[in-house]
Amino acid sequence: MEQVVFRQRMEALVEAEQVIRKTEYSMANRHFHDTYELYYLLEGERYYFIDKETYLVGPGDVVLVRPNQIHKTSMARNSYHNRILLQIKGGALDPFLKENGFHTLREVYDRNPQIISLNPKDAEAVKSMVIQIKEEIQEKQREYELMVKVKLLELLVLLTRYRKNVLPDRTEQTVLTAKHLKVHEVADYLQTNPGTKESLEELARRFYISKSYLSRIFKEVTGFGVNEYTNIVRVKKAQNLLVYGEYSVTEISELLGFESITYFERVFKKYTLYTPLRYRREKRA
Repeated sequence: MEQVVFRQRMEALVEAEQVIRKTEYSMANRHFHDTYELYYLLEGERYYFIDKETYLVGPGDVVLVRPNQIHKTSMARNSYHNRILLQIKGGALDPFLKENGFHTLREVYDRNPQIISLNPKDAEAVKSMVIQIKEEIQEKQREYELMVKVKLLELLVLLTRYRKNVLPDRTEQTVLTAKHLKVHEVADYLQTNPGTKESLEELARRFYISKSYLSRIFKEVTGFGVNEYTNIVRVKKAQNLLVYGEYSVTEISELLGFESITYFERVFKKYTLYTPLRYRREKRA
């Protein structure tokens, strides 16, 4: 059973929603987007996979996910959970943040740990701010766009202040079950070696497990098949090389282990909606 408490969107800036789920739920497989995500768990427990690690998230925890990070939530001990989610577009909010002497969203997300455990007082404050954002979008009173930006700034200041005052003594709760550790090991290898051309069978042999077991646990933990995860890692690396490197598209395709430039272009467009050349032109403009 799923109960949508609210879901409101302010076009080109932010989407806010609160959802309560009482049955087993695992996020859709393809979770990889260009917005800044703020996930706040009010009740329950969840496993949260980010890039190559899985964290145990509990009540009062905020998860900060940067654009294009691979991530997925899944059930921990019980299926029931109540969470709030914000999807924020940095390009729309950053000018307002800078005008008010604050960091860009990228700086906020880079300076903070990915998992922030709030005390009860701050947890209530975060919940209140998100609800106010939702109400401003819903009611659309005069100057509501400004109020939404103000509330987002207030929320980001709270998280940044909280990190400075409270978080140095906290360590993130990485999940250490045998299954998760093996998946983290494989994911770390793929992140470090995006150009590998090893087959699923060769990867399984490298990590001393069967091909079928690797395929099953990797999909359970990350939400992606091994090949799809590898392609996403390659696309993320290609994005960086296209913007900051001087390699040609053909050279990037070869460096990252794609079987042909045609296949590289098809995979790149699938995840970014751009061809590699168009992506380079627009991001360097």
